[in-house]
Amino acid sequence: MKKLCIVFPGRKYSCDRSLLYFPSRLLEDRGYEMIYLHYNKKRDQEDNSTVKEAYNKAKKYTAEKLADVDYSKYNKIVFISKSIGTVLAGEITKELPQDKVFNIFLTPIDETLPYIRKKDLIICGDRDQYLKDAKNKLSKYSYAYLFPYSSHSLESKDSSELTTKTINDVISIVDVYCDSINA
Repeated sequence: MKKLCIVFPGRKYSCDRSLLYFPSRLLEDRGYEMIYLHYNKKRDQEDNSTVKEAYNKAKKYTAEKLADVDYSKYNKIVFISKSIGTVLAGEITKELPQDKVFNIFLTPIDETLPYIRKKDLIICGDRDQYLKDAKNKLSKYSYAYLFPYSSHSLESKDSSELTTKTINDVISIVDVYCDSINA
């Protein structure tokens, strides 16, 4: 069985940061062919672009980078995405056979909501400024996990211990989800 995983980073959140790195390793360990997108700026780089401008640049980059991917040769496709990457993953999902594609949406933004399906995994913080009222917006999804006291990066400003626990919990949730879709 051929399996593909594409990792869609956030605006200032690269594929090498913990919320994307560790879940992508779980899929790599399960035999997925990996594609990492790198349209984002580094966390410490100045970026005065709006979310919409960053999204438009990321969309152009993603279209070019994935233009030659033959999705039909894969039996299973998983998209791991963060922030603006969740919108891009959702848009691409719409164009593919729905039974083959699974999404792991990490801190989706409001623009992602029309693309979320019942079988997708959604993880975000209850203090996410880009998905206000997340509890109500995600209440109808079985695989939605809301972390208390967590921002858009799923980090607690008050406790590095809570941040580390959250990251470990996210990895565990993704691991269980991957087991369920690979069954």
